[in-house]
Amino acid sequence: MAANTDDIRASVSKDIAALQQEVSRLQKMISAQGAEAYYEVRGRAGKAYDEALPRAKNAVAQIRAEGVAAADAAREHPAATTTALVLAGAIGFLAGYLLSGSHQPQPRQWWR
Repeated sequence: MAANTDDIRASVSKDIAALQQEVSRLQKMISAQGAEAYYEVRGRAGKAYDEALPRAKNAVAQIRAEGVAAADAAREHPAATTTALVLAGAIGFLAGYLLSGSHQPQPRQWWR
């Protein structure tokens, strides 16, 4: 009976050792695939950044030029600028006033 128990222990030990080797091999495989995926995604992100950078610089330059043009127009025509700003403020105030007057449901009392 003791020999049979020793055989079972030896067999289980061999199985555990084999499983440990398999787990170690799988961990290395997963690690290698993760590193490969990381570098692939990093490369794609770098390419996307490199492609978007010139467009973004161009957009910033255009926005800056439009801002300068708008500021120049405001300096050249202060009365028109003031009128436009007052009109926009009045429209905003009127919209807020109308929206605040809309019907809001009454809160229910907790005892009802």
